Amino acid sequence: MNVMQKPAGGDVAPHVRPTSIVCGTFVTRDLARTRRMCEEVLNLECISPEPGMLLARERGHRPGEALHGKPYWVLEAREVADIDVPQEMLNHWGVFVDSQAAVDEAHKRVDAAKAEYGLGRVQKPRFRHGSYAFYFVDADSNWWEVEYRTPELLYTSIRERGDQA
Repeated sequence: MNVMQKPAGGDVAPHVRPTSIVCGTFVTRDLARTRRMCEEVLNLECISPEPGMLLARERGHRPGEALHGKPYWVLEAREVADIDVPQEMLNHWGVFVDSQAAVDEAHKRVDAAKAEYGLGRVQKPRFRHGSYAFYFVDADSNWWEVEYRTPELLYTSIRERGDQA
């Protein structure tokens, strides 16, 4: 297909042809505190490939592990002196858990550990936009969601349904 041809089902030829969505970036004033929170609260795998930078992803992608070879997101944290634009709840990062009970247990544990990890507000779990979840804010105004979705509401299931309009 040349650049001027329309792809099947689309109105214009794409300008970028991505192979996957790979990362999102947030800022922190304390990389060590953020790493501790990502590893101990969210159970993410973290590395610091250079000073002032942290990469975090879900666990299980190393050779021999269950998710090896599957796509994954990488969250990139950059250390800054000041956070000029505090984040709002709608600009959040999220992790999935495997049941509503797991959301409730995570909420209980995160709420109890607020002071230890420098967390701000920890909202109560509730049903929203078809899922059961709670949100919390870290010491740098980054919002995090811990969410359970039933199988029909997982992104893979939603994509399989396609456009409904």
